[in-house]
Parts: sequence; structure tokens; C-alpha cells
Amino acid sequence: MTELKCSATTCSNNCHQLCVLNAIHVDGSTAEKPHETCCGSFTPKVDSVTNSTNRIDVRPETRIKCHARDCVYNKDMMCSADAVQISGHGADRSGDTECSTFKAK
Repeated sequence: MTELKCSATTCSNNCHQLCVLNAIHVDGSTAEKPHETCCGSFTPKVDSVTNSTNRIDVRPETRIKCHARDCVYNKDMMCSADAVQISGHGADRSGDTECSTFKAK
């Protein structure tokens, strides 16, 4: 699994810049640059709903399914990078995030 850090603190899956999900997917099948990718697992926080971001058992390792077919780390639609940074400070939706680790072939 890949070590995942995430700055999308407005995501309900974000807990201290780690993801509470054990797997995410990165969208951007035709991406040529990082800003053309996004975290397809992003779910905005809803103030009126208690979410899982208070979990203390969250770990940095996450499986990442990658749809960015032209990324050097995409190996059979799975991310092979040792570490991945998902950016999205202040994101309101999935499209406001990106895989900053994306590197074109």
C-alpha cells in the first residue's frame, strides 16, 4: 500500500491529513498534469452529520486505484508510488482536489 497524505481537510474522510478509507481512487483518465486529476473518493463534510474523522486508528497506508493512465506510477490501474500527496485545501467537491504526485510518462 502507498503512504497517503491529504490536505483536503474539508473531506469527511480526512483525519489529521490522513485518509480513514483503506482505499481511494484517483480520477483523470486523460490527465497530463496534476491539476487534471482529482480524488474521486472525496466526500465533503456536512456540519450536521457526525462523520468518521475522529477515528484514532487511521494509518497513512492506503490502496490507491488510479485512473490516470498516463501517470508513471500507474501499474495496472493501481498506484505504485511509495508516497502520494492529495492536495485540496478548502475543496468543496472532488474536482477541487488533485493528486500532486502525478507525473506524466
